[in-house]
Amino acid sequence: MRNQTIILTLLLLIFGHFDFNASAHPEEVRKAGQPNIVVIFCDDLGYGDLSSYGNPTIKTPSLDKMANEGMKFTQFYAAASVCTPSRAGLLTGRYPIRTGMVKGYIPGRVLFPNDQTGLAPEEVTIAEVLKQKDYATMAVGKWHLGHLPEFLPTAQGFDGYYGIPYSNDMDYVGGKDGKEGYWNVPLMRDTTIIERPAVQETLTKRYTEEAIKFIEQNKKGPFFLYLAHSMPHIPLFASDDFRETSARGLYGDVISEIDWSVGEILSTLKKNKLGKNTLVIFTSDNGPWLVQKYHSGSAGPLREGKGTTWEGGMREPMIAWWPEHIPEGTINTGLATTLDLLPTFASLAETSLPETKLDGYDISPLLKNENAESPREMFLYYRDDEIYAIRKGPWKAHFYTQTEYPAGPLVAHNPPLLYQLEHDFAEQINVAEAYPKVVKELTEEYERSLNLMGLSKLPAIEAEEMIDDATTTGGKLRVQKMSNFKKKWGNDQQLWWVEARPGDRLSLPLEVFEKGTYELLGFFTRAGDYGIIKLHVNGKELPVIVDGYANGLEHTGPLSFGKVELDKGTNNIEIELIGKDYRSSGYSQGYLVGIDGFTLRK
Repeated sequence: MRNQTIILTLLLLIFGHFDFNASAHPEEVRKAGQPNIVVIFCDDLGYGDLSSYGNPTIKTPSLDKMANEGMKFTQFYAAASVCTPSRAGLLTGRYPIRTGMVKGYIPGRVLFPNDQTGLAPEEVTIAEVLKQKDYATMAVGKWHLGHLPEFLPTAQGFDGYYGIPYSNDMDYVGGKDGKEGYWNVPLMRDTTIIERPAVQETLTKRYTEEAIKFIEQNKKGPFFLYLAHSMPHIPLFASDDFRETSARGLYGDVISEIDWSVGEILSTLKKNKLGKNTLVIFTSDNGPWLVQKYHSGSAGPLREGKGTTWEGGMREPMIAWWPEHIPEGTINTGLATTLDLLPTFASLAETSLPETKLDGYDISPLLKNENAESPREMFLYYRDDEIYAIRKGPWKAHFYTQTEYPAGPLVAHNPPLLYQLEHDFAEQINVAEAYPKVVKELTEEYERSLNLMGLSKLPAIEAEEMIDDATTTGGKLRVQKMSNFKKKWGNDQQLWWVEARPGDRLSLPLEVFEKGTYELLGFFTRAGDYGIIKLHVNGKELPVIVDGYANGLEHTGPLSFGKVELDKGTNNIEIELIGKDYRSSGYSQGYLVGIDGFTLRK
């Protein structure tokens, strides 16, 4: 009891007079354990675009002040190197491949206005996590996770939305009859279009006004504001107050206006005495779009830019501000990512995490102490649905590299390129030959990650590679080349089970690194002479039945067999042939089975 009294006395000394009626500033007292949270997310901002990160000509006094009053991160990453998957990663705390917001699940690298999909409703966003603690939530700016009503922010935990549903260079209408072309991008409030085309010259100012209005209307808190600027993604627009004010030209004008916006938001928080109870994060979705030349930003000392898995594509500026909680003027060199924001905010708000698998960590100790050790040891650099590189500690291994805008050839590296990023953040000195043990360790982590995460279109575990250890109660096994259907089947081939009959079983050994619950995905072939199968895992029958019949040859893509319990080491998958579609006929009397492989997701 005496210890509790001492602690209470210390708290009273720290926070000054404590009014139990909360009459002075109720928002600071009642919600002390639930900080307001503001995320300011830029579009295509480069690592070297802020004066606090070394830009010699773009002046960003508000962001410089934010860094001087807070903490600047130097090894902070976006979840992807292009818009849609990066935003999915930030809002869900999950690698975008888990949410399906990657090429392979969606038609392109990002969503376009003619796409009929978006972030699945069952995905849990930061807004939905904070709603558990009665946070008011608002999304302002670019969304780019689906433009149909069922995918907009109001369907993902946000009380309100004001912004454009996708990139500001989409919906272009070409010039005609002497008139110039224009971008017919809609401006929306909630689910209603209120302006089309959006007047982009004033978007940054109007986003700022909406953000400030939301803060002032919810100053008793707690609140979550997600302000996602449309720029500096091209086309670039600045208001009259900022146009032709920067030595860096129009690009600099745009950054100056965003910097002004940050200053207005921080001033609003201070004016309403909310600063000590509001965490503000400033960062970007991916690196600069270098092909746009003077209309592009700079990755500073980093290699390449947007669209790539080099550092310039995914390492971002990140400034965190929270007076009296984050030490002033500090630089944090710990490894952190946008994936870490959801679990961090949940921890600060003292609310529960989603039941789905998260890839983020609680980095609140990093925010409060620049010398704290980061809980994140590893980061996967995805391009679309494939892992191109992996970082563990200071080491980064590139297994594939590919330039972008325009896309260059895919180059595989075996052994991988190896860089020590804390010595060589520009990725200029490949040290793979000098550190074979590190190469081996990162290669094992890469293979482990493939098994756990998998690819969206193709299996991580190839069935034909299991043929030597497979057994059957009937029929024969062959490896069938599928090279005429390039890249539709893993390794351009499949395991072919022929001459089997109903009741026969094919057993395949499945190696697992870690005991636990996994989602099992199967990849099969359908055609006019293929049978019906079901699966058993470690003796347990799974409820999914796969009909192999199709009018023509096709790949099933990933089929989920639900959650399975697997042991460390060798497990057993049994495929049972149970019959055939009444239309199935031909070779093996219509009882063929084609297996491309499997993927496990933990």
